[in-house]
Amino acid sequence: MKKVLSSTPAFVILFVLFMVPTYVLPWLGSNSSLSNAASVANGTGVNPLFYVHAAALAILIALTWIRGSSIGKSWLVVLPVVATIFDMMPVLNLIPFVPTILYIITLILGAIGDRATAQAVDSPEAPE
Repeated sequence: MKKVLSSTPAFVILFVLFMVPTYVLPWLGSNSSLSNAASVANGTGVNPLFYVHAAALAILIALTWIRGSSIGKSWLVVLPVVATIFDMMPVLNLIPFVPTILYIITLILGAIGDRATAQAVDSPEAPE
């Protein structure tokens, strides 16, 4: 998997593929604490889409973790983790665009990491 994610197009395509459900599923109540609490109180349990949403977020974190470690930016995983917190926490999920901004930054930094790594390898500094 690390070899696949070392390719910039593969990382971008997979990231966007798993990012889309995090925008669609909230419209179906996947991250609504009120809806989930009501359904648990009724005895029907948590909305099954909650688990799909959580899995998509976990995959985004895993993809970024693998990509970040392959391009020398292991800190890159912090961005989707913070986006997950803003997406799933009851009051924070009402603040618009924070996950979107963090995902865009993740995609940009993850994509340009490949070029930065290639430039560093192609033009190493001369030893003194």
